[in-house]
Parts: sequence; C-alpha cells; structure tokens
Amino acid sequence: MLCPACGHDNLPGLDRCETCMAPLMKLDVPQPQSGLQERLMEDSISVLKPAQAISFSAESSVSEAVEMMKQRHVGCILVMEGRELAGIFSERDFLLKAVGSGRDWQDIQLREVMTPRPVTLSPEHSIRFALHEMSVGGFRHVPLVRNHEPVGIISARDVIGYLGRQILKSELGTAAGAAANTNSH
Repeated sequence: MLCPACGHDNLPGLDRCETCMAPLMKLDVPQPQSGLQERLMEDSISVLKPAQAISFSAESSVSEAVEMMKQRHVGCILVMEGRELAGIFSERDFLLKAVGSGRDWQDIQLREVMTPRPVTLSPEHSIRFALHEMSVGGFRHVPLVRNHEPVGIISARDVIGYLGRQILKSELGTAAGAAANTNSH
C-alpha cells in the first residue's frame, strides 16, 4: 500500500506508514461505487423508518407477551427493567425456551426466557453495519437506543424491504433513461 504522503510502499493492513508515520487506516477501507452499494454503505438505519418497539417488564408473563405479539403482528418485544433494556423476547425464544418446558406460560416470566443484553445500535449507524451485526450474531431484530433508552427496532425484513425498493427505483431509473435515449433518436 503506497503512502500518500511519502510514496513508501508499505505492507497491506498497516495503520501508519513505516517511513513517515502518516495514517494509512482509511486507505484499504472499501469505498462505495454507486447505486445500491452506496445506499447500503452510507444510508443510516433511520431511513428504514424504524418501528416503535413494544416493551414489557421482565416480570410479565410469556402468555401476555405472546398475545401482544400476535395482536400487533410482530416477531419480538423488548424486555425492560425499569427504564433499562434488559433483553429481547422473540418468536425463537418462545419456541426454544418456553414451548415444551412443561410449565403454564402464565407462570413463566419473560426474564426466564428472554435473550439478555441484546446487541443494540443507534439510528445513526449504517445499514451495512446493521446487516453485519445481524449476520454475525445470527438474529433478525435489533433494538435501537439513544442515551441508553430504546427508541425503536429494526428487523431483517425492514432491511430487505428497503433494498427491494432501492433496486426497483434503480431499475425504473435505468428504464426511464433508456426510454429517453430511444425517443431522442
């Protein structure tokens, strides 16, 4: 990797030039080219229009949470202890931890079956970072927080819908440009 300050040929991955100590960190970071790639890398999560998350206290029963999830057609709820996010309770938690426990769902508190300390992001994080976190962590929902308080939630479905709209917009733009070129001849 060539140093932009002195021209020294450094080994790839170095943070600073071996000769002049100029910073090299940003030189090997992929830069978006255009279109969908640019949207993914530069748009913040806030463009997904995150939904307001439904929350329950950690002492609430699984049956109360599941009933609300059914009514609202959502795949998870946030579990709170006071004003602090304690965990997340998802359809997967329900299936893997509550169903088959042999206990009445009224008797199981969310704190017993939630996923504690979930990964959270802020609405200002990029969509690519959210996708990365979901992929690495193997989850479909990410609570959004600001100043340690939940402000929304996004799902893999939100990201996929956004990407689909961006692709459609790109294709429509390309088709319109091709039609304009055809008409001008």
